Amino acid sequence: MSDYPYPGIRPFTRDETHIFFGRETQTDALIARLGETRFLAVVGPSGCGKSSLVRTGMIAGLETGFLARAGAGWRVAEMRPGTAPFRNLADALAAVFAEPGASTPSTPSTPSTETALRAGSLGLHKFLDAHPLPEGENLLIVADQFEELFRYADNDDARAEAAAFVSLLLAGSRPYPLPDGRISRRVYVVVAMRSDFIGDCARFPGLAEAVNAGLYLTPRLTREQLREAVAEPPLVTGCDIEPALVGRLLADVGDDPDQLPLLQHV
Repeated sequence: MSDYPYPGIRPFTRDETHIFFGRETQTDALIARLGETRFLAVVGPSGCGKSSLVRTGMIAGLETGFLARAGAGWRVAEMRPGTAPFRNLADALAAVFAEPGASTPSTPSTPSTETALRAGSLGLHKFLDAHPLPEGENLLIVADQFEELFRYADNDDARAEAAAFVSLLLAGSRPYPLPDGRISRRVYVVVAMRSDFIGDCARFPGLAEAVNAGLYLTPRLTREQLREAVAEPPLVTGCDIEPALVGRLLADVGDDPDQLPLLQHV
């Protein structure tokens, strides 16, 4: 946990909820939308705070139990597609299912997990058949910088792999019949991507429809929310900030949302 009131130019991390202010309303809206759709697309321009909102706001809220119907037990697999989306997701899943106290029949490895994921669109559910979640736990897959998938799909083989990966995430977020006849609804998927890539979603079957149903366009912070983001973190870390300085910073930022990363850095 950081002792500094501001993270600087980087996004907030999951253990910095104590200095994450001004996004409470947006966090509540994210969690409510995720509960409705199970596949959530968090979209906004570069630097608008998408990653921090998901990682520090939404995940913390889920682990606190704000999505009441799902409870407070969550395994969170965070990844970026990069140029190897299946391997990167396999890495993330193998890591969270190998955490201390994980009550699974065996500890999955990255190679075996990747093989399971590549078995077809139901690969994620098949993986969970072999490594079932304990009662009361849910799996959340967070694919940050999802637009990397569109950049990666620049030839036929890469496009086929990207399409298969999209199908895997879409099928993973849908209800799935278990061998005992019950229906599993314990997998949730969140993708975060830049708004200038949203049109690329139509390149993959089913993705545009899922994004339309679960779209969350990240709002800009109001002046009062910006004030909270500047003035509250120092109080948590035992510091103070002069009201005149807060006012000057807000005045310099003005109404330009592109200045948010710069403000955080300053």
